[in-house]
Amino acid sequence: MHWGVDGAPDRYSSFTGAVVTAAALTVAVPLAIIGLGALMHRSARGPVAAIAGGLSVALGGLLFGGLLAQRPGQPPQAFPPQWAVPSLVLAVLVGVGLWRWGRITPPEVTGPRGPLPADAARLDVAPTTRLAWTGRASLPTGPALALAVVVALPLVWVALAGLPWVWLLALALGALLAVTLSARVVVDSAGLRVSSAGFTWSRVPLERVTSATTCTVSPLREFGGWGWRLAMDGRRGYITRAGEALVVHRVGEPDVVVTVDDADEAAAVLNTLAART
Repeated sequence: MHWGVDGAPDRYSSFTGAVVTAAALTVAVPLAIIGLGALMHRSARGPVAAIAGGLSVALGGLLFGGLLAQRPGQPPQAFPPQWAVPSLVLAVLVGVGLWRWGRITPPEVTGPRGPLPADAARLDVAPTTRLAWTGRASLPTGPALALAVVVALPLVWVALAGLPWVWLLALALGALLAVTLSARVVVDSAGLRVSSAGFTWSRVPLERVTSATTCTVSPLREFGGWGWRLAMDGRRGYITRAGEALVVHRVGEPDVVVTVDDADEAAAVLNTLAART
C-alpha cells in the first residue's frame, strides 16, 4: 500500500513484491553506509554505526510494520498508522546508543603528548593569567534562510493537503536545524568544547591537544556538507561555512575542525593553555 499526500492509500502492490522491496531497503541502505564507513578512518565507526543502525531500525519498523498492518482482513489505514511513531523513537534510541558506544573508541596513541611545536602561535602573557575564549559557529543568514525555505515549503504543502500532524514534523526539523547549524565554541582550561542546546558536538580535553592551528575549509569538497561532519580521513568538523577554521590536532586521533571567526585567536589561546599542562 502507498499513501498519497492526503494520507489515504492511493496505490497497491502484491504482498511478495512489498516484502522484497521492504527487505531490500532495510538491508541494502544500512549496508551501503557501513561499506562507506569501512573506507573511512577507524574513529568514524561509532557515528557510522549510529546512522546505519538507526536507519535500519526505522526502515524495518516502518516498512514491515506497514505490511503487518495490511495483513488480510485489515481495513486500509490512513497515514501515519500507530506503528510509525514507536519505530522512529526506537530508531533514535538505537542511534544514540551506538553513537555513545563509538565515542569511547580508544585513541590509536596513548600516553602523554610531546611538547608543542616551537612555531605554534601563543599569547605573550604571564603563566598565571587566566585565559578563555568564546565564539560561535553559525550558518550565515542567507544560506540559513534558503535552507529553511527549502525544508518548509514541501512540509507546508503536505500539511495544507490534509495532514495537520506534519506541522509537528516541521517544528522538529526546525529545532534540529537550529541545533546542528549553530553552536557555541569555548576554549578554556578544560580544552575545546563545541556545543548547542546542551548537546556537545566535540570535546577535546586540554591534555589531548598537541597543537592548534588555522586553515581554510571547503565544506563540500572536504566534508561533504554542513553541520557536524566526518571526513574520509577521520577528521571531525563542525562546519557552517567556507573559509577560516580552527584546527585542533589531537594525540593519536584525527583533527577536529571548527569554522569560526577569529580562529587565530582561539588557536593562540588553546596553544598557550596546552603549553602549561
